Amino acid sequence: MKQQIMDRFPGISCAWMDSAGKETTACFGFADQENHILVDENTIFPACSISKFVTALCVMKLHEEKRIDIDMPVNRYQRRWKLLTADGTESDAAVRSILCHTAGIVDGEDSFYGLRRGDPEIGLIDILEGKTAYNNRPARAEKPQGTAFEYTDAGYCVLQLLLQEVRQKAFEEIARELVFDPLNLKNTFFASPGNAARFENRMAAGYDEEGLLLPGKFPPVPDLAASGLWSTPKELLAIAKAFVKSLHGESALLQTESALEMARPAKDFPWAGLGVFIRENNVLVSQGWGENGQCMLKMNARSKEISVVMTNRNPGVDQAESGIEYLVNSRNAEKQKTQD
Repeated sequence: MKQQIMDRFPGISCAWMDSAGKETTACFGFADQENHILVDENTIFPACSISKFVTALCVMKLHEEKRIDIDMPVNRYQRRWKLLTADGTESDAAVRSILCHTAGIVDGEDSFYGLRRGDPEIGLIDILEGKTAYNNRPARAEKPQGTAFEYTDAGYCVLQLLLQEVRQKAFEEIARELVFDPLNLKNTFFASPGNAARFENRMAAGYDEEGLLLPGKFPPVPDLAASGLWSTPKELLAIAKAFVKSLHGESALLQTESALEMARPAKDFPWAGLGVFIRENNVLVSQGWGENGQCMLKMNARSKEISVVMTNRNPGVDQAESGIEYLVNSRNAEKQKTQD
């Protein structure tokens, strides 16, 4: 099994923490096959939709500061752009419903991928208005909130704009101030053009379904809050560790009630939390899958076990079939290195 997974991905990086707090890591393969650069603990991988977990942390920090109320309509905090319904009236969708994908927002078909370095930059408002091929469907609350689950990147673009409007700063700076700096993370960032240029020498090159290097190595992602995070498994584990500790009142990252809100199932959608997904036995999951990588983060809220796996190829199949979830469920890094 392990060898099949190794053959599927050019590079893999993993971090695990057991219930006693012991952390282990393992790295396999190439960060850049063409230049024969091996993966190490400092190789930075695309976190794809794990971005949404970090974005939710930022939103909850604003909620704690009483800058926003997650149960109020998102439009209360928007000035430059308003979320509308299908008939063009202002939506009453609450911030909470956007966090758990129940606001009725639907992404455009085949959207949120395909940009290459050197392409014209796309603005957040243009994405929300569906004015580009990157997302060709205007972000609208097409269904009444709470009536349907629609996994949506566009919804997290709305949250990105919310954070920028309230904080009056660039989104990547907000995340750095609220999450990354307090945890002393040096290899985690949202990939604005400036950040991408700064960290480029440690970013894993991306490979497509055929195993071919993507033109430009790293596709730009203008929807930062939805899928623009880059990190290492060790540093994602640090974020998850602080979050799980917050659930138990043991971390300053979030107040306990804020963390519990994120881990609480949405009404009528028991698998959906705020920025995370909920599985049986107190397990919380965040995972990502993009054109340049696939990854998965799993947290046990009760035992405090945490697992992270990151890669640099789109395998064309989900985490269960690609083997990522198998690695996530491997409890001991040394065992993983030697088995098979």
